[in-house]
Amino acid sequence: MDNIEIYSSKKKSFLLLIGSTFFVIMGILMVMKAGDNSAYRGQSPAFIKGVGIASILFFGLGIYVSIRQLIKNHLALIVDENGLHINPNKSSSEQIAWNDIQGFSEIKIHSTKLIIIDLYNSEYWVEKEQNKMRKQLMKFNVNNYGSPFSLSAQFMQINHNELMKILTENWNKHQPNASAYQ
Repeated sequence: MDNIEIYSSKKKSFLLLIGSTFFVIMGILMVMKAGDNSAYRGQSPAFIKGVGIASILFFGLGIYVSIRQLIKNHLALIVDENGLHINPNKSSSEQIAWNDIQGFSEIKIHSTKLIIIDLYNSEYWVEKEQNKMRKQLMKFNVNNYGSPFSLSAQFMQINHNELMKILTENWNKHQPNASAYQ
């Protein structure tokens, strides 16, 4: 079996860049116009400045991430005969063997569909993580969704249904006693 490599989408990164740039500009305008009472009646200038600064910082990070993804094609997922490799360039701890996976489930948060990777031993993966921030995010995911790992096709060169099909087909193929995903 050949490796299936799924990369980040340049088109979606470009849209993120446009949206983030818009919100950074709006944040700058909010900071500059915070003292102008005619623009924001009934709002505290300090509150307006705070919202503007938060917008600049948050969406500035979005600009950074989108430019980075536009410059270099980012490998997001590898599916092979051994299992799944999530963010293969970032962490070796996320190489999940097929026999560690119980199956896949889907959830929808607002309008974003996520694929939850249901594992036999979620706590093992949380304890294995060395980065404290990622570990806390994984604990949050386990408490709320039952698994430390989830995938979204939102910024990948594939749509949600195709991603789910690839995952379930390969999981079924590499599980000797697995029942078909419903």
